[in-house]
Amino acid sequence: MSMATYIGLNFSVKLNEYYTEDEVEIDYVFSDEENRNVVKQKHFTTPYIYEVSEKGNPIWQMNEYQKIHSPHNYEKSKKTFLYLCHLLKELLLQGDYCEVYICWLGEEDEEREGELKINLNNLQIDAIDIYEKYFIRIEN
Repeated sequence: MSMATYIGLNFSVKLNEYYTEDEVEIDYVFSDEENRNVVKQKHFTTPYIYEVSEKGNPIWQMNEYQKIHSPHNYEKSKKTFLYLCHLLKELLLQGDYCEVYICWLGEEDEEREGELKINLNNLQIDAIDIYEKYFIRIEN
């Protein structure tokens, strides 16, 4: 089973045709159209649904538990999340937002276990805890 990090945007993006060494990419990774439609209907308000391909540590490991029990992995996940924030800062127009939902493939219709609201212009990285089944609204 695979963990999927879905991202919803208010605009379409061109998907990479070739593999890159970028820490994070917006693409289709594990999900199929049916998985993405469930996330769109149950969790998102945005019309375009993709996945975040994390080549570093997954962002859902950037939380208090990992900070205590695996600080090295926490720092790697934090680096991946900061890269994603940098990418979103370039993609999102001022006042726009995106939505992120993280869950195991096939569990898209299950209830959320938490919600976060993050402002890219006031990023308080050390106060952010991300777990699976978390809905995250990221605003620019």
